[in-house]
Amino acid sequence: MQFLKVFAVVAAVVAVVCSSRVGTMDLVRSVNQKTKLWTASLSSPVSRLSREEIRALLGAGPEGFQHPSKFMHRRTYGGKITAPESYDPRDHYPNCSSMRMVRDQSACGSCWAVGSVAAISDRTCIAEQQDIVLSAEDMLACSGGGGCDGGQPSYAFMYWNEDGVVTEDCRPYPFPSCDHHIPGSQNPCPSEDYPTPDCTRTCKNGAVWKDDKHYASDVYYVEGHDDIIEELSSKGPCEASFAVYEDFVVYTSGIYHHVSGGLLGYHAVKLLGYGVDNGTKYWLLTNSWNEHWGEKGFFRMVRGNDECGIEDEVIGGIGRKN
Repeated sequence: MQFLKVFAVVAAVVAVVCSSRVGTMDLVRSVNQKTKLWTASLSSPVSRLSREEIRALLGAGPEGFQHPSKFMHRRTYGGKITAPESYDPRDHYPNCSSMRMVRDQSACGSCWAVGSVAAISDRTCIAEQQDIVLSAEDMLACSGGGGCDGGQPSYAFMYWNEDGVVTEDCRPYPFPSCDHHIPGSQNPCPSEDYPTPDCTRTCKNGAVWKDDKHYASDVYYVEGHDDIIEELSSKGPCEASFAVYEDFVVYTSGIYHHVSGGLLGYHAVKLLGYGVDNGTKYWLLTNSWNEHWGEKGFFRMVRGNDECGIEDEVIGGIGRKN
């Protein structure tokens, strides 16, 4: 009898723990039955996270993008579409290593800073015609756009424009890459999120802080499918924000679109390019949950119908030649 009581208690605890996870077999079955465009699986490392843990990774502001209009203007192409059918900047700028990088925000809700700096690094490389990777720590700690509890990508781009961003060699990202609940991992994420680092305006590699800065000559936002593909194909990667639903945490491959589950929050990522796969148009995006997630750290999303608000607004800018 005592054994049965202990077993019942253990079973109840397991049930509570499992029910707190976002990823469930019912959710996986629902997705895989309703769509053939993408595959859901509990093999996604973040599927094992609770709602609270997932929300901690979704560091874009609750309204997606926000920005003071006096600082950031809208760029429009006026309906003149010259963009190619597909565009992947990695094919056009092979010397820009940042375009192939998949960053890891680690246990910090810094997607707004990490994703912004990923796109800003690409655009700086294009403008200066040299391989440059900029510092996500500078953005996270010094821009005033937010911290490990989340922030606004628009402020990151304004910081690039007004204060500049130092290189990764000057200020490396302070948090180590870690595996988000991968069973048996030798490199697990900590149980609690890291605090926002202090803004320290000195370079760890001996360079002079102000001399290591790279700036934008202009920053702006672009909205709507046609203007976004024009912007990507002519100027380079952007920062995008989108609504994250429960089914996104069980994404493993394919062209994502929302199928099942409630809203968890908003996420900011780098919008790298776009393409077409068997007649389905998609956006190509770079996440910041390391290479164990999705399609080796990248993912695709249905393009042309403002899926999850992805086409409401993206942010870009022009790098200034030093």
